[in-house]
Amino acid sequence: MAYLKRKTRRLVDGTVQSYWYRCEAYRDDQGRSREKVLEYLGKNPQQRQFPLVPPLARRVAAVVAEPLSPTDAMGKLKDLGLDVPFRPRQLMLLNNPPLRRLALRVE
Repeated sequence: MAYLKRKTRRLVDGTVQSYWYRCEAYRDDQGRSREKVLEYLGKNPQQRQFPLVPPLARRVAAVVAEPLSPTDAMGKLKDLGLDVPFRPRQLMLLNNPPLRRLALRVE
């Protein structure tokens, strides 16, 4: 069973920053409980980036361009094979020029 875990760090300027992880608990060979990090979620657990290949990016761009309700957007993304575990408030296509990688940012 996966769960969210927050780690807080104090930065040099004195502010506190939270980092979120999706973790899973398990028992090792000696029977001690351990946890395994499944996915790093960044600074906001309600924000995800999904890497896209160019053919999929074209179809996702059509979904992003439409004015859809969060439920409809979630359904269309699921039909395209992108499983978003929460209701999206905002969809953005990201293009990282030096790396030439496309991504869908869901908040």
